[in-house]
Amino acid sequence: MTEISRLKYIQWRPIGVCDTGVGKERKARMFTRTDLATVTSPKISRDNWRQHPEVLKLIQRYALDVAALSPLTDKMQSPEIAAIELVGAVLGHDQTPVLNQESSAGRVQFFQVSFKEGKTKINLAGKWKKIFQFLLLTAFGIIGTALIIFIVSQLSLFTFKKTQESVAACSTNRQKPAYSEELRTLRTTLVAELNSLPAWSTFKEARLNCIGGRMSVQQQEQRLLTCLSTVRNRTQNMPLKSRPNLKQIQACATTLCKKNLPHLYSSCKRF
Repeated sequence: MTEISRLKYIQWRPIGVCDTGVGKERKARMFTRTDLATVTSPKISRDNWRQHPEVLKLIQRYALDVAALSPLTDKMQSPEIAAIELVGAVLGHDQTPVLNQESSAGRVQFFQVSFKEGKTKINLAGKWKKIFQFLLLTAFGIIGTALIIFIVSQLSLFTFKKTQESVAACSTNRQKPAYSEELRTLRTTLVAELNSLPAWSTFKEARLNCIGGRMSVQQQEQRLLTCLSTVRNRTQNMPLKSRPNLKQIQACATTLCKKNLPHLYSSCKRF
């Protein structure tokens, strides 16, 4: 990260939280895919983000990580947020080329937080009260844990039975329009999720293997398996929290392969 300047752009795309350090001393945390979707939802803008509690809580959570990394808090015993500002950003991360291009055009921002020393004094008058509350909570915690274990053991059996009774993904009659629509929806949903990732441009090959126009049922089935295989191979080295959700399309692929359809034989060997 080479420079962060005062915000002067109309576009709205905050991608993380940073401190007020200068140059290479500046520390920052990028939003995860889920948190980025929260901040950039249609109801939130650069003019009203302070009025949204979910945005402020998210910034505060990331600020804790930034405080742990920032050299500006080294001498603070209990750093707290002093102020939050929205600033325009220029990035220097090679792994996010699209964001770099957007930065040069002023499209991305950071929530910049400054820190101050928090309250470090210990309230001695309330020390014993806190100890009593801790012991009381611990006792309730032990009792609650025992109850939870019992309830979970009962629910697990019930959930297992309900799962066995549920309809498997993509098990609709292959001749019905709903079957083809389900295959198409699974692929388009996955493409939309890939497009929401910060580094979405690096998934070009995966997206090309997932999109498609009008196709026969056999072509739809083949395209779904190819889509899943490509995306899974492309994302297997990504951090778990950053990977797209493949549970639904994987369940569909499992159902298709169990049908032992001749045209899917070679593709199913990869699963």
